[in-house]
Amino acid sequence: MELADLGWDDGWAAALAAHPGLTAARVAVEHRGAVEVLDPSGSFWAEPTGKMFFDAGDKRALPAVGDWIAVADADVARTTGSRAPLRAVLPRRSCLVRRAAGEREAPQPIAANVDVAFIVTSANQDLNLRRLERYLFAVRDGGAAPVVAINKADLVDDPGALRARVVAVAGDAPVLTVSARRGDGIDGIAGFLGRGRTAVVIGSSGVGKSTLVNALAGQELQATQAIRGDDDKGRHTTTRRELLVLPHGGVLIDTPGMRELQLWSADDDPTFDDIAAIAAHCRFADCRHRREPDCAVEAAVKAGTLAPERLASYHKLADELDARAQRERTPRPKRRR
Repeated sequence: MELADLGWDDGWAAALAAHPGLTAARVAVEHRGAVEVLDPSGSFWAEPTGKMFFDAGDKRALPAVGDWIAVADADVARTTGSRAPLRAVLPRRSCLVRRAAGEREAPQPIAANVDVAFIVTSANQDLNLRRLERYLFAVRDGGAAPVVAINKADLVDDPGALRARVVAVAGDAPVLTVSARRGDGIDGIAGFLGRGRTAVVIGSSGVGKSTLVNALAGQELQATQAIRGDDDKGRHTTTRRELLVLPHGGVLIDTPGMRELQLWSADDDPTFDDIAAIAAHCRFADCRHRREPDCAVEAAVKAGTLAPERLASYHKLADELDARAQRERTPRPKRRR
C-alpha cells in the first residue's frame, strides 16, 4: 500500500512540509484519548499531545476519522505497540459535523476529508423525506458532495416511484436505487469511488449501510444483521466510525446508524435548491418567506408548484439553525466555585 491509496496527494504533501521531521498517517478509528491510524506500513496507535487537548475548544479541534495527521516515531509505535506522538492535524478539506447526541450543546465530527457522502435510506418504512433533507444539508454544509442511495429496492414493486419522490427534494444530488444484498446498482455507487477518493456512508440503523460497504469491497468487511421483522426498525451493527481501504481503489468510512441528526452549522439558512431558485424572484434579497410582500416562494406554494410541506421543512430547519446560532452567541453564566 502507498499513501496515495489512502487519498494522499501533492496538496497534502505541501501541508506536511510545514512539519519537518514528521511523517503522515490517516486516522482510521477514533478512541477516547487516542486514535488508530494507517500509513503504507500498516496500522499503529497515535496520541494527541496534552497541549492539543488543552487548546481544543471542542471536538472539531481534535483528530477525527479521515483526518491526515503528522506524527513522530511511527516505526517505534508500530513495533513496540506504544503510541506515536501526534503533533498536528493537517488542515481539513471537508468535515461533516452534527450536534452531539444528548442535552449538551456540542459539535461532533462524523468524518473528515470526505469527497462524497453516500446518504443511504431504504425502500421500506425508513424512507423519510424530511430526515433526508437534514442529511443533504449536513453533507453540503460540511463541504462534501451528496449521493442518495435508496437501498433494498428489491423489497418494493415500484422503486421508480420512490426515486421520483426523493429526486424532488435531492436537488443536484444523484439519486440511485440499489439492492446491496443482491448487488443491483452497485456499479453506479462504485462509479463515485476510485484511487484517491474518500467516501462516507451515513444513514439511520437498518438501511443496509454495512451490506453496501461489503458489496463495494467485494468481501465481508463489516458484520451485518437483519432488521426487526415486527416494525421494520433497524438494528445497530456498526458501532464505530471506521476508515476502510477498498481493494479496487478508494477509501470508505463506515458509520453507525444515527437515530437522529441534529444539525450543527455556522449557516442559518438551509440550502434547498428548488426554494433558492424560486427565491431569486422574491422582492427582497433577504426574504425569509414568511408573509413578506411579493414573496415568490409563498406564491409558488399557493400556485401548487411547490409542496407546502417542503416550505414547512425549510422553515423548521432555518428555525433550528437560528436558535442554535443564538445560543452560541449568548455567553454562558460562569459556574460558582
